[in-house]
Amino acid sequence: MKDFATKYLNWYNGLSKVVKAVLCLLWDVPTCLERFSRSALKDDVLGMVLAVVLCLFGGWILFLVDLITILAMDKIFWMSDLGVENVTAKLDEALKSDGAEEAETKTEEPAAPAEEPAAPAEEAAEEKKDGEAE
Repeated sequence: MKDFATKYLNWYNGLSKVVKAVLCLLWDVPTCLERFSRSALKDDVLGMVLAVVLCLFGGWILFLVDLITILAMDKIFWMSDLGVENVTAKLDEALKSDGAEEAETKTEEPAAPAEEPAAPAEEAAEEKKDGEAE
């Protein structure tokens, strides 16, 4: 899949702005493939799934956004442009680090001492106070 993604991105980025705009008019499939390819190169499963879903259901909205951004900046926005870098990898790292921290705390924590029962004199004093309040 990475081979396809690399070849497609090289081909698509080699096109002129006008050709990209004309291809964008064709139901936005080439730009969706560009999004999918960018996610595939980073092994970002969430990005690949989102690219397919947006291609199937978000074509009319993405069509306008992509056409404007291609004509204005010769660029297609995707998650990396919005500051979201490989979300699934970050989640995996966070889960692994949380698991490692939990394992460390389980081995390092000493056993908590058992609670000592209240002294009989203190219990008697509490009962007197309860009796006076009633």
